[in-house]
Amino acid sequence: MVVIRLTKSLQKELKLQPQKVDISNPFFSWHANMFLLRRRKCIVLMNDLSRLSLTLHGIKSSQYKNLHEIFQSELREYLTSEGIEERMVTAYLDHCTNLVVSNTDNRSVIGTLNEIMFTMNAVEKDDRYESNTERNQWNNQIIYKPIDYNKPIDVFKSELVKYV
Repeated sequence: MVVIRLTKSLQKELKLQPQKVDISNPFFSWHANMFLLRRRKCIVLMNDLSRLSLTLHGIKSSQYKNLHEIFQSELREYLTSEGIEERMVTAYLDHCTNLVVSNTDNRSVIGTLNEIMFTMNAVEKDDRYESNTERNQWNNQIIYKPIDYNKPIDVFKSELVKYV
């Protein structure tokens, strides 16, 4: 089971009612927020444990009902592009078959999520990236204090090795 913790504004946009989740594994918990990037709606998801971010750029209202499938396919594409073995990616995604929507609960993750959104807005004044995968690769090379000044992709990979 994967828990996606939506901000109030994203809950309102998606028209979803959150469920109460008391305990969840931070490796399978993601916070999500919506913002505009070059006049297109984006949903940014951030893993609670590793601070790995995944940007769903140019998402349309008609795609909201397929958010779970879009999340899984974008995550698969991104993790594969980072050179993670297919069996490890599949093992993680197999655990993410059930999706639970909840409220945000970690101010530190929200702060890091806001930081990555601010950075994307500042960096992307021009057409810097050719693809969304390239954007995600760049975003996950930024080091953060909450993960002991490591790169999110490195933290995610090391935790994935422990899990699989």
